[in-house]
Amino acid sequence: MNRRILIALIFALAAAGLIGACGRTSEEPHAAQDTTEVAENTAFILADSASESFSSCSYRFRIYMSPSSGSPELTGNMTGRISAETGTPLLRIEMGQDSTPHDGIAAELSMFMVSGFDSVYAYNPDENILEKGSLEDGGSNLLGPGVYAVMNEYFLDDPFADEIASQSVYEGPDTVGTVACETYLVTYTGGQRARWSLGLEDNIPRRVERLMIDGDGNGVSRILEVYDLDISPEITDAVFTIVPTEGTTVELYLAFLAIGTDAPLWTLTDRDGNTVSLEDMIGSIVVLDFWATWCSPCVVVMPEIQSLFENYPHDQVHVYGVNVWESGDPALFMDESGFTYGLLLEGDAVAEDYKVTGIPTMYIIDQEGRIAFVEVGANPEIREMLFSAVDNLLETE
Repeated sequence: MNRRILIALIFALAAAGLIGACGRTSEEPHAAQDTTEVAENTAFILADSASESFSSCSYRFRIYMSPSSGSPELTGNMTGRISAETGTPLLRIEMGQDSTPHDGIAAELSMFMVSGFDSVYAYNPDENILEKGSLEDGGSNLLGPGVYAVMNEYFLDDPFADEIASQSVYEGPDTVGTVACETYLVTYTGGQRARWSLGLEDNIPRRVERLMIDGDGNGVSRILEVYDLDISPEITDAVFTIVPTEGTTVELYLAFLAIGTDAPLWTLTDRDGNTVSLEDMIGSIVVLDFWATWCSPCVVVMPEIQSLFENYPHDQVHVYGVNVWESGDPALFMDESGFTYGLLLEGDAVAEDYKVTGIPTMYIIDQEGRIAFVEVGANPEIREMLFSAVDNLLETE
């Protein structure tokens, strides 16, 4: 499996913790909690070792928000293992919506999602539609809400490195299902917080509560609970594929615009009120970075976008940040951060045309107006990737 596929899958899994790329709603940091009762990190050191001790697992799960605001719970089953060939997670998630939790009636499974060896599948039995997308082409997006069912720490190297390096506060005993746990509140270096319930006997996490702020500034939590955890299940390769039955409609999924296709035309306004049109820039290379001020991964890649802007003639390579899903002041943000490349405002409609579902998303459009490059998330190699793509286009002129 090449590095791009691996990173794409990692981004999909990390969506449950919003690492690597941001979705349309933001998870903003809370202020650190005032407390003097700081726990030793021994608990997370033990949890780190315990979670790395197995390479496959199965469990039942429950996902819910607090306060609920009437939103249904998601319940179901998750089976996964680390591929011996690639070192990446293989996942099968079976999920249903429970609109009346705690009524003793199990929710009907209505979503089946599989991340296999090179493809991701999403099956809707009600409509008998199977979507299939390659990992290389962004098929990991098909996991959709399924990513929140994955306890990432069961599948990562050094799974609790961030918690070990952060401030943690012991909050007392808890029980998840039938498992006695100890609960810790973690405040990460960026200000985000999470509450972990670790098994008292085995130190394996059974609950994680991600503390967030909603669009109205209110505190909310997304909670994943794990039940009936089996860390040595018998799993065959057949689990990680979905074979369509007779009458099933199979649809090919592409998460972004395909390389070599015509880039959708657009016209936007820059920070000074000037009109900027893609059609007017045909004959030059155009770099677009879809971003927002609240998106931490966006900020990570912005210095590389600035470097790209500074290293190429502006009449040959046009570099723009396309601001989307915004609630802040993007011009002020760029000024205070020292970024001087172009800023295009209110790009939500353009983002939809370019199939942007997470940010940062970067596109490079060639001199003929065709898609030449696309990348989603804060890839640590993004600088080399961007420069290489632009250099290749300049060499072919």
